[in-house]
Amino acid sequence: MKVYKILLWFCLTLPLIAVEHDFTIENTNYTLSKIPYLGNNRVIYNYNRLRLTDKIKEENWFVHIIADIDNYYGADYINSAEYQFLRSIKADTPFDIETNVKDYGNGEVFGRIHRFNVGYADEKHNIIFGLQKISMGVGRIWTPTDLFNPRNPLALEPDQIYGAYALSYIYALGELSEVMGVVAKRHDHSYKYAGRIKGNVGFADIALDLFSSNDAQMIAYEIEGNLFDTGIEWRSEGGYFKDKLLDKEFYQTILGLDYGFKNGVTVMTEWIHSSKTYSFDEILSHQESTLSNNRFLSPDYLGASVYYDFNLLFNGSLSMIYSPEDQSSFIAPVIEYSISDDASIAIGAMLYTGDKESEFGNVDNSYYLRLKATY
Repeated sequence: MKVYKILLWFCLTLPLIAVEHDFTIENTNYTLSKIPYLGNNRVIYNYNRLRLTDKIKEENWFVHIIADIDNYYGADYINSAEYQFLRSIKADTPFDIETNVKDYGNGEVFGRIHRFNVGYADEKHNIIFGLQKISMGVGRIWTPTDLFNPRNPLALEPDQIYGAYALSYIYALGELSEVMGVVAKRHDHSYKYAGRIKGNVGFADIALDLFSSNDAQMIAYEIEGNLFDTGIEWRSEGGYFKDKLLDKEFYQTILGLDYGFKNGVTVMTEWIHSSKTYSFDEILSHQESTLSNNRFLSPDYLGASVYYDFNLLFNGSLSMIYSPEDQSSFIAPVIEYSISDDASIAIGAMLYTGDKESEFGNVDNSYYLRLKATY
């Protein structure tokens, strides 16, 4: 079903529903400057996302809709290999979630359904059907156990990820324990299946995860808790993965620590290890497969971030990913100013260091100005 048909159906039926609405409009605008690794010609472009969100609730029933209108302006970037590659990566859903692209010379505009689901929730049951985010994993930078909505820490917005077209069900066994089952339909009309049982053992929350699809299998764990009375939060997730597409088997795990200091500084660190690595061509050529975000060039990466509120108006963060294998790194500093409760402005960068033959050393640096407002 085309996106515009879904939106039309929603608009026609919405007035018939006498329910509670929480409707918001959010506009996020980026002006970016990319400095090519080779050469001195900057590529400047603008990206704007208008997001319409509606949360509808009637007793225990709810509907969640998020629709975006994306606009890219800048002929040099639109014609670049990077943009064409990113636009070639589609959602793993059995239908298109984007409208046709409208080309207006130096720019492109299109619409997208980001989330569209209906559900029911009470003290024991939580069932959701439709385009949704399946929450699996405890990682902040990497989430290897999340094979439905994996985040990309190298993206401009790591948490802006496609939804899964799925039926998910969570049953609360007790106050601190639950079981979850998920069935998701893919772009090739095959299915992904997952199950999880989660509970508390006193010192931590622990979960066992199972996953199966036509191109991958996983048996994994999640664990998260407090380190004695130190105030340090620790977490780990990982497991055994079978890559049917490339005929590889490997284990992958993360270990992370978080700590908030009294002066307002919050520090987070995370390490990921993979027992097998992949070539650049293997990673690039299989972006639409289930394990696309679990394939790495190096066996180990270290990640860290620092966040600090300077005052009520200013805050800043610095994130970093480092590869000990080739000593290259990705660094992302951001300074944000709150114009009001509903608007902010930020300046940031995505910087890459290392030798030209390293993983991060030959990637273009980017600098951006971000304006964000919610209505």
